Amino acid sequence: MATAAPVQPDAPRRGIKALLARHPLVFYFIIAYAFSWLEEMPLVLSEDGAGLLSYRSPLGLYATIAIASFVGPFLSAFIMTGITERREGVGRLLRQLVLWRVGLRWYLFALIGLPAIMVLSVIFLPGALASFQGLAALAPLPSLVLFVYVFFLGGPLGEELGWRGFALPRLQRRYGPLVGSLILGPIWAFWHLPIFWIPELSAHHPQHRYVCHCGYRLHPRHDVGL
Repeated sequence: MATAAPVQPDAPRRGIKALLARHPLVFYFIIAYAFSWLEEMPLVLSEDGAGLLSYRSPLGLYATIAIASFVGPFLSAFIMTGITERREGVGRLLRQLVLWRVGLRWYLFALIGLPAIMVLSVIFLPGALASFQGLAALAPLPSLVLFVYVFFLGGPLGEELGWRGFALPRLQRRYGPLVGSLILGPIWAFWHLPIFWIPELSAHHPQHRYVCHCGYRLHPRHDVGL
């Protein structure tokens, strides 16, 4: 049985809030980019990044990425939802974080399928197979910590609420599932651009890895949820 769409509160009619409310997607992307890139720039420009400035970043790569996802997509979605839908909309947005009643196949895909895809994708990186030292070289505890970080703090918890929770539904309502996803893909991919110039992440092939990342974000299944 279909349920009625929630009634949206009246948007503000004057001032900066009115401007943001008239163009929620545009300003969502502007805020997400501006806040994240400003947070990442100290690391990117430091000796740990592009080396343009002579200082070491106190945060490091992984803390910088985690913070950027929260001050960018997450905070932008929170701000724009509050302006356009007020408290009721913010509540609906945050409740998406605790939607756990899904089919078993989706849990299996998230916990087994995605890690398998990520491991298999490494074979396309130049020299990756030649440098493989076997499973014995893996440290179980650090690997587990990294797994938890990547699947929670390293993107999903901070990014997904913004890209999927705020931007994607609005794009798909306007342009349809496929076109809306294809629009979001390159915007989402380009948001990651600064960190691909950090040697710790990109090794010696920043352009190659970024192109692969763009392809992943552009794939329709990634956002349509097929």
